[in-house]
Amino acid sequence: MSIVNNNYYILTNLLTDDERRVITSIVKHIESGKAKVGIQQIASENYVSTAFIMKLCKRLGFGGYSELYYMLAQTSGETHHDPQSYPLQQMIDNCDEKKVAQFCRMLRKHRNHKIFVVGAGFAEHAANYIVQRLAICGFMVFNHVHFYDFMLFREEQSRQMISNIEPSVIIAISQSGESEAIINDVQEAKQKDFEVISFTRRADSKLASLSDLCFLVDTSRQTLISAVPNQFFGKVILAFEELMGEYLR
Repeated sequence: MSIVNNNYYILTNLLTDDERRVITSIVKHIESGKAKVGIQQIASENYVSTAFIMKLCKRLGFGGYSELYYMLAQTSGETHHDPQSYPLQQMIDNCDEKKVAQFCRMLRKHRNHKIFVVGAGFAEHAANYIVQRLAICGFMVFNHVHFYDFMLFREEQSRQMISNIEPSVIIAISQSGESEAIINDVQEAKQKDFEVISFTRRADSKLASLSDLCFLVDTSRQTLISAVPNQFFGKVILAFEELMGEYLR
């Protein structure tokens, strides 16, 4: 019996015969390594309607067929070979399993610490998005303004705050990797034993050299910030979503 079928032994015992055939059919397609099979094909193969499958998905707590399929694929540990199964490799030029694993380890390590996300200019919009995403996922996370308040402001009260901050992680975004404001923040954080995760275009940048983990995005287009279309910032957001998906899994 395959690993997937072992994983779903209890689940399938709770289903009707028709529902069990649908789940088993999807799992077999996943194990075959072929491209994602659509709901219509699964319905036809098992002599049920697509409405029947949608009802099954809802009963199992999924929003729809795609969610069910995705969960089955992830739990099986066998992702089909459709190029769309590897979105991180499409958005992060130096992406590999070790970097993704390191990202997840760093977030787990600092799960209960204050995390900062910094960016300047257009990068600040990407940074604010990441702040909101991490906050939704239960992290204590702050943006560039809070970083200044907590770590750079020299009043006595702020110095007391600084003494209470445990080493954590700072996520920095800079297209050029040379933004003075971002470099200053990162250097200040490193002096307080923070780890650095960065998103930049340039492997030879100052930011990359300061980073414990650097993700290179859109390196083939060393474009001016005014050039359009500029996909760097959008790719950073999408890449972070995929990275958080890996962390949550």
